[in-house]
Amino acid sequence: MRRDQQIRINELLLQREELFLRIHAAESEATRLLGEPFPFTRPNLPSDRRGKRKPATTAPLGSTSAAGPAKPAPSLRKLSEQESAYRVTYRQFGQNRTEDHVEWAALATLLAAQTATLSVLRIETLDASGGVISRVFEADPAP
Repeated sequence: MRRDQQIRINELLLQREELFLRIHAAESEATRLLGEPFPFTRPNLPSDRRGKRKPATTAPLGSTSAAGPAKPAPSLRKLSEQESAYRVTYRQFGQNRTEDHVEWAALATLLAAQTATLSVLRIETLDASGGVISRVFEADPAP
């Protein structure tokens, strides 16, 4: 986040806090006048509404991009009892990298973070000694 954006967000958060304090003061005054708590109901707020998500600025796995057709999103499964980890091979900034992940959530995060500079090439499952048991996903080779 740029510095000017952070400053503006901080200003808005302070303004929001001021408004909450004004609401609290008004509710406290109503309680004082009545001698007991007034049953205020929470109003619907604009932030309660669920709007449409904005389209991603980069093309994640499974979407189309200017670079080519859509790639199928890998179907991730949890590890079986014989499997101890996932081995994921990915390309980032022109270099191939390999990592082992024991947590499914870590791999899901990596898959969700794909961009034009980061793409998953292969996902395999490993046994306790580090040997490959099965290949869960392999990207199509580049033409």
